[in-house]
Amino acid sequence: MKKYIAILSITVLFISCGGSQKAASAVSSGNYHQAFDLAVANLNKDKTKSSNQKNIPVLKEAYQKALEKDNQEIAILEKSPTKSNLQNIYQKYLLMDIRQDEVKALQPLYFEGQEYTFVFKDYSKKTAKAKYNLSKYLYDESRTLLSSSSKEDARLAHKNLETLLYDLSSNYKNDIQSLLDQATKKASSFVLVSLNNKINNQLQDSTSRSEIANFTNINTSNFNNSWVIYHDKKDYNTQYDFLVDFSLDKLEFVPEKLNQQVVAQKKRVQDGWKYTYDAKGNVMKDKDGNDIKEAKYVDVDAEIQLFQQVKSANLNGSLIIKDAKTGQLIKTNPLTGEAKLENVYAKYRGDQRAIEEKYYDALNNKQAQFPADEVFKKYALDNLKNQALGILNQQKF
Repeated sequence: MKKYIAILSITVLFISCGGSQKAASAVSSGNYHQAFDLAVANLNKDKTKSSNQKNIPVLKEAYQKALEKDNQEIAILEKSPTKSNLQNIYQKYLLMDIRQDEVKALQPLYFEGQEYTFVFKDYSKKTAKAKYNLSKYLYDESRTLLSSSSKEDARLAHKNLETLLYDLSSNYKNDIQSLLDQATKKASSFVLVSLNNKINNQLQDSTSRSEIANFTNINTSNFNNSWVIYHDKKDYNTQYDFLVDFSLDKLEFVPEKLNQQVVAQKKRVQDGWKYTYDAKGNVMKDKDGNDIKEAKYVDVDAEIQLFQQVKSANLNGSLIIKDAKTGQLIKTNPLTGEAKLENVYAKYRGDQRAIEEKYYDALNNKQAQFPADEVFKKYALDNLKNQALGILNQQKF
């Protein structure tokens, strides 16, 4: 037992030392931020534990070198105040302040009887200035982008303004929300959807009428492009960019039908055993003196009655996309909505051993009840609309 405890203690010590070794290794390789995070994580577990305290000198070195590196990078970034550089400067000041807070939360820190102290600075003014510079850049760029007629420019402006409003300075200017609304409208593509129903007389049941009433109502929650807004009723205050027309052209039914087929089955199967006799009529023996037996085979047969239930509906239509301003045809896609029932079941008579395995599923199946015509119409309409939605989802509006 003592040997086991000793081995366990050595293992725990090795794991603990491994944490400080990883942090020290990160410092040596120039990964100061990683080293800092590792050291903080180890000390947060228990800073009074001797094995964890080995992280304290590593923490101080990583803290100082990370600070030096960040300041050097900020000096370089400030020479070219692009949007990306301004964002990086702001993020670096925030992280420098967070690192200070993490160290403050750990103090006091002692290693080998010596207290380790850290130099802290007030970054509030520099952070505020970096935030202002980034806010100004995003605001000015957004106004410039919104002066363009390009939807892509408006979408970039929208992204800038959302960052400004929700992540930086909602009170930087009092017209940010107004500009965001303007960007939303300019960035969006408005699509008017209509339905040309040529088979209305075949869709007079209540289920079909309900489906048709909602046919042009398009839910875009799972679409790739959130900037496309679909209207199924014309808004005379909206300038539409595209027109989408669904056309329902032809609905054909294959009425319910029961096909029958008789399949004969024959097979030679083993049917027990029989003794092997010699020329004198005696049962033959093997070398161990046991009776010799051989398999006995018989021919068996059966007859399968196969039943196939069939009913289907096919709805043919099309999806037409046009430029709303010029009337130019952009795309025409044929559509086919299908609803189909095919059920196969079977019965048999004779010896079941003769039946091939491929018929087992049919023999275990039952006769199905044919759904009503309106159910087939609903599924055909749903199937056609889903095809159309797939096309619209891939269309670049």
